[in-house]
Amino acid sequence: MSEGTTKPVSRRTVAKGAAWATPVILGGTAAPAYAASVRKDPGINGWVLNSPSGGWNCRYSLDVDSDPNYSGGTPDGAPFGLYLYDVLPNAVITDARLVYWIIGNQNASVSAGSGHSTCWNFAGRGPLATKADGLQYRPYTFNYNNNCPIDPGNVATDGRLYLGNFHVEFSFTQPGNRCDDVTYWAQRSITIDQYGDGNPEVLTFERRNGTRGPYSGGNARMAPPPQPEGATEGATGAHLA
Repeated sequence: MSEGTTKPVSRRTVAKGAAWATPVILGGTAAPAYAASVRKDPGINGWVLNSPSGGWNCRYSLDVDSDPNYSGGTPDGAPFGLYLYDVLPNAVITDARLVYWIIGNQNASVSAGSGHSTCWNFAGRGPLATKADGLQYRPYTFNYNNNCPIDPGNVATDGRLYLGNFHVEFSFTQPGNRCDDVTYWAQRSITIDQYGDGNPEVLTFERRNGTRGPYSGGNARMAPPPQPEGATEGATGAHLA
């Protein structure tokens, strides 16, 4: 199919593209009294809503919002946003980074949405690379800038240390061989010296979602989590991931 072919995005594509990003947690410390159903993995925690749209002439947008106007709540009851759990008072936290890998050889434009924090800077797009599923993706990287120190003294009363809101929109035209495909990997990483003793760890997490859905590939941290009992898809077509 050529790039100029007129083909609207299918309902299945949209339903699979609007996805929940998995929340994650710092490891190695005692957890506060959160609900037993809260999901915890290494790295940056938090729920965001990823919503694709378009498809006409292979043109798409992907909206990523950590503070969406969405009444459905989150699967485990944790709030929307990007945050850390179990932060110790002497922790040194640096180099927070988000990377969205979009399938195909496209060059998306990136714009800030409403409420996007100036702490998150777009660092640019990178060269195509092959991910764990054997397919090629282009990365778009966002760094947490040095003017926004991540202070362990700012832990909220709910026990979470919140980062600034993240709300961006990618606009792009897919090549003909990816005209029906808005698959993407969301990757998070952060460097944490939990005790402030000069022994930092880089904690990273990534998972695939979008048109092709989650990828297991034998890696438990990339597998879709179990759906909570009674959970349903939201009106936007968002699904759990």
